[in-house]
Amino acid sequence: MISIQKGEDLITITLQNILSYRKDDEDFINLVLNWNKTVLIEIDGFYPVEVIFDRNEIKFKTKDFDKKINLKVKMGIYTFLDLAFGRLNPIKAFLKRKFKIKGLFKIGTVLKFMKIFLVTMKMVASDPNNNYFELNKETR
Repeated sequence: MISIQKGEDLITITLQNILSYRKDDEDFINLVLNWNKTVLIEIDGFYPVEVIFDRNEIKFKTKDFDKKINLKVKMGIYTFLDLAFGRLNPIKAFLKRKFKIKGLFKIGTVLKFMKIFLVTMKMVASDPNNNYFELNKETR
């Protein structure tokens, strides 16, 4: 079982919602379990978020980042959405400099990041009416 920290702001709530979608999926658990990496995700116009994979936990930090970041990913919000909805191929986005990765030489880490984040984003985006965050479900 994977534990995912509850998001407290726009970006961490979004990441928590995306990652929670597959938290009971055996393939996802195998990808995340004991990965022990730190990924810094920065969406242009917003603030960076550090996503920490530690044994069976996924945690988020929005400040006081660790000095050892394994992978840094930077993109615009439209690129984020285009990747999620499959309108943009990650390789084309990278070649057009819409999707920047620092630590690219760590190809294993990059590929695992893509399997964890990009695949899950596409799954969530494929059914947006059922896979969204609600702060207070009792208000409906």
